[in-house]
Amino acid sequence: MGLVRKLRLALPALLVGALLAGCKAPEPGPTGTAAVVQATQTAAASATAAAPTVTPEPTATPIPLLVTVNGHDIPLAVYDQELARCQKGLTAAALDPATCPATVYQTLLEQAVVEQAAAAAGLTTDPAAVDAALETITTELGGPSALAAWLQVNLYTPAELRAALAAEQVRAKMMAQVTAAVPPVAEQVHARDILLTDADTAQEVLNLLAGGADFALLALNYSRDLGSRAAGGDLGWFARGTLTQPAVEAAAFALEPGQTSVVIESSLGFHIVQVLERDPARPLSPAAAQTLRAAAYTAWIEAQLAAAHIVHHTGG
Repeated sequence: MGLVRKLRLALPALLVGALLAGCKAPEPGPTGTAAVVQATQTAAASATAAAPTVTPEPTATPIPLLVTVNGHDIPLAVYDQELARCQKGLTAAALDPATCPATVYQTLLEQAVVEQAAAAAGLTTDPAAVDAALETITTELGGPSALAAWLQVNLYTPAELRAALAAEQVRAKMMAQVTAAVPPVAEQVHARDILLTDADTAQEVLNLLAGGADFALLALNYSRDLGSRAAGGDLGWFARGTLTQPAVEAAAFALEPGQTSVVIESSLGFHIVQVLERDPARPLSPAAAQTLRAAAYTAWIEAQLAAAHIVHHTGG
């Protein structure tokens, strides 16, 4: 971003002196008009000699901004750079880059509130850890020359990559602090599910179950869930907030062991859920714990954004 110099104009002392030197001073002891002229010239010369030299100071041109989050400015140039990286990456992966503008904008907002919260919590970066991360990346890519090529392709300078790694390290610390409250155990149910594509078929299967048909056999013959069909519809143990279909999860937690739900509709189709077991405090699997931590972190970020003072600038 170029700088525009805004000069404060003043008459240089040298020029004033030259002008005064070109005027002949009156004889000693003048009166009337001559006295006034002499007094004026003397005052002007004294003022010129006493006036300090004025050095013009450069004034920065205002940097175009995308958004201001709690007083922290995000320059439009930062957005443009991240947008270019996103578009290049998705295009190279044969994915649609049209999602990049909204994704990059939201990511910058989230990063701002996370980093502000991390600063308030006293979380800082560890230069040694950043060095280690950079060394790992360099090794995985195949050495310094490969890293240099990667930087060029991904539109990073070495300093920008290091700054990005440092910022990511701080955000990871913030996430660990936020998600530390997620307990290692939770109430869980062990359930199974039959997924059908239409309500009529689902009702027919439910009627077969009511008539004494075997759930696992019906799941094997009818369920459209390829992930659980071979296991008789068994979904395993799961806690609240870990299933991709909230309607199925809610139905399962509303049942006691041995009970079967009515037909439940979700975005995937129509379900029949049966609960096999229930445990009020079962240890979470690593995958379930990670899902709950991610959900807790997302909820925390949403709360931070909701409370933030965000000013959207023209052109953002």
